[in-house]
Amino acid sequence: MYVLPQIALQRVIQNGISVMKENPALLDYIFDSYNKSMMSDDYGPAYVAKIKAWFLETKIPAVQAWSYNVQTMPQISIKLANESEDESKASMGDFLMNGDTHNVGVGVFNVSLDIGIHARKDSDEVLWLYYIISYILFTSKRTAEGLGLYLQTFSASDYSRENGKLPDNTWVRWIRFNCTVHNLFLQDPHLTIDEISSTIKASSTNEDC
Repeated sequence: MYVLPQIALQRVIQNGISVMKENPALLDYIFDSYNKSMMSDDYGPAYVAKIKAWFLETKIPAVQAWSYNVQTMPQISIKLANESEDESKASMGDFLMNGDTHNVGVGVFNVSLDIGIHARKDSDEVLWLYYIISYILFTSKRTAEGLGLYLQTFSASDYSRENGKLPDNTWVRWIRFNCTVHNLFLQDPHLTIDEISSTIKASSTNEDC
């Protein structure tokens, strides 16, 4: 399997949002801290009910890249930050198995993806979505592994305005999602020295004609 990390992570998040909309009691679990002593006076069950109503009534797309159109907010975006082959696991002629007609090669890549949480800053939507997405990432590790994303970790930044590109009232919080993927690919049979020489001679003869 050749892994498509951006698409895989998009599907993980889309599926997680769908599961949560079908099971809104999960939001009670995520935001139960608002009901604890020392917090319930300012928040409490009414505030959690507000979060649930907003989440269930609001369309929250998970997309590749993102739009500057404020009408598309709130929005979850996925974009590639970095993808590079793991040098510690790279070598000439890496292969998983031999076959009669081909070898199956394997390449190990370290991937970093940026998940953007875009919403209005004058409410707590960015904060709510951050904890919802972090819960999805933690509880969907097996799902992500099934799509080829291994050794998953993430870190997050505070609010920003994406260098002033967005209106004053629309902000973003970024999650940096790191994982490892094992890309499998078909390799041509290894040519012998004699076969390489014959190929070079044949090419030279054709060019002379």
